[in-house]
Amino acid sequence: MSKEAQVTETSPIQKKRKVTVVEVAEAAGVSISAVSRAFNPEASISRPLREKVFKAAASLNYKPNRLARGIKSRSSLVGILMTDFNNPFYLPVLSRFTTEIQRRNCHSLLIHVDGDMDIQEAVELVMEYNVDGLIITSASLPLKLVEACRSQNTPAVIFGRDSTENSVTVVSCDNVLAGNMAADMLLDAGYKKPAFVAGPIGTSATIDRQRGFIARLMERGCHEWQVVEGGEFSYDAGYDATLRIFQHTEKPDALFYADDIMACGGMDALRYELGCRVPEEIGVVGVDDIRLANSRSYNLSTIRQPNEEMIQCTIDALFEHIADSDLPARSITLPCEPVVRGSTQKYPKTQ
Repeated sequence: MSKEAQVTETSPIQKKRKVTVVEVAEAAGVSISAVSRAFNPEASISRPLREKVFKAAASLNYKPNRLARGIKSRSSLVGILMTDFNNPFYLPVLSRFTTEIQRRNCHSLLIHVDGDMDIQEAVELVMEYNVDGLIITSASLPLKLVEACRSQNTPAVIFGRDSTENSVTVVSCDNVLAGNMAADMLLDAGYKKPAFVAGPIGTSATIDRQRGFIARLMERGCHEWQVVEGGEFSYDAGYDATLRIFQHTEKPDALFYADDIMACGGMDALRYELGCRVPEEIGVVGVDDIRLANSRSYNLSTIRQPNEEMIQCTIDALFEHIADSDLPARSITLPCEPVVRGSTQKYPKTQ
C-alpha cells in the first residue's frame, strides 16, 4: 500500500456523516427554529422544550455548529442563496451584492443550492447561522425557505424574479415588457416567423417573457410563431433547443431566447451546426445583456436588465426590513431597455 493510500485510509476527515439540525427537529417533533433557539443561550425558549431538544440531540449525537454562532456573535450576517453558478448573469450580481453588504459593515454567507444539495439543507444553513437577512436569487422560489424565514422572523428579499408570495419583498425587471420589446425588435427588422425559446418551466421570468412576446406579436398581426422548451438557463439548453426547433417542418426566421447565455448557445448551433447566417437568414435576441453579449463573437441584440438599480433596490429593501420587522412586503418592478446589435438586421428584411 502506498504512503498516500495509508494517509487517506487513516485520515480524520473520513468520519461518520454529520447529523443535521433538520434530523434533530424531526426527532424532537419541533421546528428547525426551535432547535436553533435551544442551542442559543440568549434565545427565548421554555425549559421543557429546550430539554426535549437536548434529549433528541443527545440520542443522535448531534453537535451544534459553534463556528456559525461565533460568526454571528461578532457581526451581522446576510445570506445570499444562489442556484445557478453556471449562468454568467449571476457572477457580477454576486460581486455587487457582497460589496454592498460589506460596505454596510456586514458579512455575507453564500448558500449555493444545486443538484447535490436539497433545499432542506439550505433551510438548515439559514436557520443554523441565524442570518439577519436573506437575498434569494433563485429562478424557482423555494417556498420551504420562505416559510422558514417567516417562522424565524428573518427578513428575505427575492432578486430578479416575480412572485405570488406576497409575504416577501420582490425586486425584478418588467419581464412582460422585455417580451414586448423583443417582439418589436424582431418585427421592426422585418422578421415574419419568430419563435420563443423558453427557460426553466414554471419560472416567472420565462412565463412573463413568453407572455409579453406573444401578446405583442398578436397585437401587431403576427400569427406565425412557435414556442420550444429549453429547460434551463444555460448554453447547452439554448444549443440543443435550437437544433430541435429546426427539425420541424415550419422553420422560424427569428429566435427570442429567454436569456443571453441560451442565445449564445443558440447562435453557435445556428452558425456551426445548421449553417445559418445571422442576422441575414435568422435574427437572434436574448435577455440580460451579460458581458459576453457585447463580445465580437456574438454581438448579441438583447433586452438589458437594470442590474445596478435592481441590486441597489434589493440591498436597500433588505436592510429596511432588518431595521423594521413590521415593514410590509412590496413588489418593486424596474423597466428594461432594448439593445440593438449585430444579431438582428438594422433594416427590414427584403423578400
